[in-house]
Amino acid sequence: MSTIESEWFVVRSKPRREEYAQRQLIRRGVETFLPRIAERGKARRGEPVVSPLFPGYLFARLDLETQYTSVIWTPGVHSMVSFGGTPVPLETEVLDFLRRRCGSHGLIVATPRFEPGQEVRVVDGPLAGLHGIVQERVSGRARVRVLMELLRRRTQVTLPLDLLESVAS
Repeated sequence: MSTIESEWFVVRSKPRREEYAQRQLIRRGVETFLPRIAERGKARRGEPVVSPLFPGYLFARLDLETQYTSVIWTPGVHSMVSFGGTPVPLETEVLDFLRRRCGSHGLIVATPRFEPGQEVRVVDGPLAGLHGIVQERVSGRARVRVLMELLRRRTQVTLPLDLLESVAS
């Protein structure tokens, strides 16, 4: 296979079958890339939870003319991302950016934006301007539980991360 004719495409896997589809594509001689993310705050016993960065998708480098049929009939593959019925190649810059972020093992290590005990300020919404202390992350939904002083009582409030900023100590 000549790499000059090959381009990167986005492959949609069957639900929760990204790694299986990747193994099967590799067996068929297709170069793949499956970026994954390790999230520390979600795991039991301190071990990070590793999952696909883009659930249900992976990248495959192939010659569309000669390998398309083989790819779409690969076990674990649902389809290729297409527009107007035609798979569209991914820009090389996008893939290069993801590879740089992932490192040699294809793994991005996510570090929480706010740590428990950190002082934060609400920057928008009805609580804008109020300060609080981060208690914990909430179920991986880009939210944190913040302890705030409201009406002379300490109250736990769950807020989206994008409404908060760190207060310099």
